Amino acid sequence: MVVNGAPMTAGATLFPGDVVRVGEDSTAALQFGASLVAATPLTELVVQTRGVNLRSGRLQVRANGDERIAVFGPFFSVDVAPLGSAPSAAEIRLGGTRAEISAVAGVADLTAAGNANSYKLHAGETAKLEAENGDPQSAQANVNEPAGQVARLLPAVRIDRSSQRFIASVSDPVMWNDDFQSDRTGRAHISLNDGSQLNLGSDTTLRVLQHDAQAQQTSLDLIVGRMRGVVTKVTRPGGKFEIRTPVGVAGLVGTDFSLLVTNDYVELMVFEGAVAMTLFSNGRVITVTAGMKVRFPRNGAAEIPSTATPQEVDLAKSFTDIPEQAGTQPAFAATRPLAPVVVALSSGGVVTGLAIWLDMRERKPVSPPNP
Repeated sequence: MVVNGAPMTAGATLFPGDVVRVGEDSTAALQFGASLVAATPLTELVVQTRGVNLRSGRLQVRANGDERIAVFGPFFSVDVAPLGSAPSAAEIRLGGTRAEISAVAGVADLTAAGNANSYKLHAGETAKLEAENGDPQSAQANVNEPAGQVARLLPAVRIDRSSQRFIASVSDPVMWNDDFQSDRTGRAHISLNDGSQLNLGSDTTLRVLQHDAQAQQTSLDLIVGRMRGVVTKVTRPGGKFEIRTPVGVAGLVGTDFSLLVTNDYVELMVFEGAVAMTLFSNGRVITVTAGMKVRFPRNGAAEIPSTATPQEVDLAKSFTDIPEQAGTQPAFAATRPLAPVVVALSSGGVVTGLAIWLDMRERKPVSPPNP
C-alpha cells in the first residue's frame, strides 16, 4: 500500500487529501474513532475530513458508537450512521461509471449526483447506479417521486427532505424519502395517492420510503412513535404495503391498524383485516387478525396475540386522532446545530487530528401507551 506515491507503514499518520492506493496483495483499514473503513486490493481513495473519497475499488464501512462515516464517489455519496446503539455497515463498489451500494446492517443514506434527495437503504437492500452516456454527473436516483399530501395537522410536525428541513403545513406534498417528525404536541394526517390514510401521533418519526400507487408498491419506516393506518386493499399481483419497524416488517393488504414503537417493544393492534409481521430475529411470521393485539419485545420472544379490550382500542385510536378542522402553526422547537467531533485515523496504528460532523438532533421519548 502506498500513500501519495510512497510506501505506507503501520501507524503512519494520514491527513485530509492523502491519496491511498492499495496493492493487489494488500488490504487497508482506516479507523475513525470506533468506526472503520476497510479497503480491498486494488482500491484507490482520498482521505477526507469526515470519511473518504472513493476513486475506484471496494470498501466496507462500519459505523459504531455516535460516529457516522461518509463515502463520496464521482456521482454519488453514501452516509453510514449507527441506528441508536446498534452499528450500521455498508459495502460500496465502484468501477468506472457503475457503482453498487449495499446496506449490510442498519441503514445507509444514498444520494445521487444531481439529485438533492437521499434514499435510505436498509439491511439486505442494494442500489445500483450508472452514469448516463459515461458522464458521472448525469447519474440520477428515483427518490423524489410524489406520494401524497398532508391533509390535517396539529402543530408541530417537521419534514426533513434531503438538505431541506421545514415545518409542515396543510396541503404540503409528501415525497418519497420524506422524514416526518412530530413534537410532543404534534400530529399529522397524511393522504397517500392510492387512497390510504395515515395518522401520526406525537413524538413520532416516520419515513416514506416508497409509494407507487399505480403498481401498489408502498414501503414505510416507523422509527419511533405511534401511527394508525387505513390501507387501501392491495389487488395487483406483486403489490405490497409494508411498514418496517425495529423488530420486523408488517405486511398489509387492506387493513385498519395501529402500531406503536418504543425503546423496549413494538405493539401491533388490528381493527379490521389482518397484518402479517415478519420478524427480523428468526424470520417467523405472526399474523394478527381484527380485534387482536400483540407486543414484540426488542429483546425476547413475541407474545401470543390476545384480544384487545374496547378501552385499549379507544385509547389507541385517540392517540392519533386529529379534528377535521385542525390546522398548523410553526411551533416546532429549533434543532440543535451540528457539532464538530475529533476522531482518530489509522492504518495499523492510531493517530488523531481529523474531524467529522455529527447530527446532535435530540430524540424525545415516546408517549406512554396509557394516559
